Amino acid sequence: MPTLIGPAADGSEAVARTLLERVDELTSELVGRIRSGDHAYAETHAVPEPVLHDAVHDNLVAVLGQLAGVGGRRLRAAADVGRTKAELGVPLAALLHAYRLAGRLIWERSLAAASGDTALSLGSEVWRLIDDYSSAAADAYTGYLAERAAGAEADRRAMLDALFRGHVDTAAVSEISRILHIPRTGLFVVVHAESCTPTLDPLPGAERRLRAAYVNSLWQNEPGISIGLVSLGDPRALESALTRLRQIAAGRVGVSRPFSALIETRAAVREAELAARCVRPGTSAVVDYGSAPVPLVLAHAPEAARGLAVDILGPILDLPGEDRNTLLDTLDLWFDCGGSNTEVAQRLNYHRNTIHQRLRRIETLTGRRCSDPKAAAELYLALRAARLES
Repeated sequence: MPTLIGPAADGSEAVARTLLERVDELTSELVGRIRSGDHAYAETHAVPEPVLHDAVHDNLVAVLGQLAGVGGRRLRAAADVGRTKAELGVPLAALLHAYRLAGRLIWERSLAAASGDTALSLGSEVWRLIDDYSSAAADAYTGYLAERAAGAEADRRAMLDALFRGHVDTAAVSEISRILHIPRTGLFVVVHAESCTPTLDPLPGAERRLRAAYVNSLWQNEPGISIGLVSLGDPRALESALTRLRQIAAGRVGVSRPFSALIETRAAVREAELAARCVRPGTSAVVDYGSAPVPLVLAHAPEAARGLAVDILGPILDLPGEDRNTLLDTLDLWFDCGGSNTEVAQRLNYHRNTIHQRLRRIETLTGRRCSDPKAAAELYLALRAARLES
């Protein structure tokens, strides 16, 4: 709430009361100066005559009333004009210039009606009040812009949320396309990113990085999660976009298959989410939907995947942490090496017999032999399921 301004200095009230009685004349004079001043173009083309006249009149009455000591007045007139001019698109500089013109006019008329110490004290009060009123108007002006920006961001988030999560029809998509400046048809992908740490951005600077590659994108960010709609100019832009996403990824990042119509965005969000779940938690990688088929199948059925891991690898998962991780890491590397104990031993810098002993222990605990293709397939699926949970 604006604060009260103190009364004018002693000896100046009579001059202020005289000017207050002539406020209509002063209003016309000040409107004329504003219309012909440095910012005349902005005021003339943005502010209707009655609006400008009423704003000038109300502010002069408020300022002169304070100078005359005819009752405590608040800075409501200044706040109102600040908000009004922000709504009409008048530059802030023009708003502040109008207050300077008001101060100059009041000072000129005060000099003509006062003398000596009264003129000096009145001049000091005039410019103090002009400073207070112009500050209040500027605060209201910037406050309105902040409110409008927040409202625009809220509208943008609502539209993206409808596109990502809602059920939008063709008419709604057309409106979203128009307001967000994205084409209804073209070539798109959706990106879903989850950070390793919930408070961090999983794709810091993604929009800027993609724009540098001439790729437009829109993002919805929440703590630890970012969802982006990426508009590609042509198929070649996809690899460029993925390259930049890989450079900044700070968590699990999934990318949907390309699609051609904005109305398909919701389905693409689901694909991107599933692709992100193909990445092991706590690691950073970018995965295209369909590029990791086994993890993708498991991501589609998370409950079944958890059950599979427990049923097949349960005895290993129940081991103490270091022992459990040693066996799981060895089995993981064994699959990466195409079942070659020798290559695993070389990579880990262990003797081949050590790897053989670990694999025999895995077979004993799970009841499945690595040399049996069916059993090995079950071990692989269970291992991938366990990795997606840890």
